Amino acid sequence: MRPVLLTRPAAQCAPLAAKCAAAGLTAHVFAPLELVPDKDALVQLPALAAAADWLIPVSPGAIDMMWPALAGCLPDRVQLACVGKGSAARLAALAGRAVLHPEAGSDSEALLALPQLSDLSGQTVLIVRGETGRALLADTLAARGAKILLCGAYRRVPCDPGWGRLPADMAQATLLVTSSDIARALFSSAPAERRGWLARQHFVTLHPRISTVLLELGASEVVTAADASDEALLAALAAC
Repeated sequence: MRPVLLTRPAAQCAPLAAKCAAAGLTAHVFAPLELVPDKDALVQLPALAAAADWLIPVSPGAIDMMWPALAGCLPDRVQLACVGKGSAARLAALAGRAVLHPEAGSDSEALLALPQLSDLSGQTVLIVRGETGRALLADTLAARGAKILLCGAYRRVPCDPGWGRLPADMAQATLLVTSSDIARALFSSAPAERRGWLARQHFVTLHPRISTVLLELGASEVVTAADASDEALLAALAAC
């Protein structure tokens, strides 16, 4: 069975790596981006949360960055939402309360389709993300009457995922790619002598949009998991 290369930021890989091992998969961290916290933004986060009716972190990285600042001070009245099942489970475990998320789909479009977010007149929504991100969620919720607060909690910084540590005889691997930014950073980081090798590998993603980016970058074998949960990702990895 092919080894698995996990391209999420290294701090987010441990839980999935353990699940891979339990499923008989050999997983290695191979992260082309690291997340650097914006300390000034995080200092302001408790005050922003105190003014919000809804809190929506848009990624696992956003959850990991924001929670140390919010643990123990998030008002009970603030409702929580996430775009995917995996992120929702992670946030629910930390917060000890229900998290709204789509049952089908794992993107802003799926979250926005939920009836609970159809009319937010007079409500304040705090969106926690990186320093940049898609505008769709904020723009649509604003059009539905919400006041939007944005917290850019971190920056994505390119780094060497470990090209020099890959065994020279590793002919085939399966790479799990969980964002379009990671896909682009991965191909940008590849040394010239590794670009052909990278394009020939198997890729698993959690969204068709990421799969499209990989194909545009030169990948030829790309599978989209059924959803963004760890269980769906493991099933897709095991099938490769």
